[in-house]
Amino acid sequence: MNDPKSVKDLLTTRLLILSNTLSLYSSRYYRQQFGVTMPEWRVMSILASRDGATARDISRALATDKAWVGLSVKCLADRGFLTRSSDTRDTRRVRLSLTEQGREMHDAIMAVARRRQERLLATLPEGSVDVLNLCLDRLQAEAEAMLKELDPSCSDTPS
Repeated sequence: MNDPKSVKDLLTTRLLILSNTLSLYSSRYYRQQFGVTMPEWRVMSILASRDGATARDISRALATDKAWVGLSVKCLADRGFLTRSSDTRDTRRVRLSLTEQGREMHDAIMAVARRRQERLLATLPEGSVDVLNLCLDRLQAEAEAMLKELDPSCSDTPS
């Protein structure tokens, strides 16, 4: 593993495949059980912890395209899961909040996400979860440093 023989052996590829597999599972499950797409769920999850965030805030938090967030926001608003309101200090900015219905949906999906995480972490050796989290934090920090090296003025890092 320290000397990758093919692209499949690269850490980035392995993490991407794991992420894609889990995302595909979640996407199918959330759509079947809740009628919510993965992008919509991600927007809801940010708003649950950052009430009043803007689409730009969400885009930065998820390290994703603002247009993608905008489409998800429109769909969620149309279905009554979130509301839009003008920022009192800057009327050009639109603040987003989950409605009661949106918060209930978020909480139901979050319960499923917690069970999935418990199932995944149960496969790891005892005592390794803290080490895994530390390693992921270090990898994220190094990836952000690498991105900043390419463009020092870039402030669009996810953390």
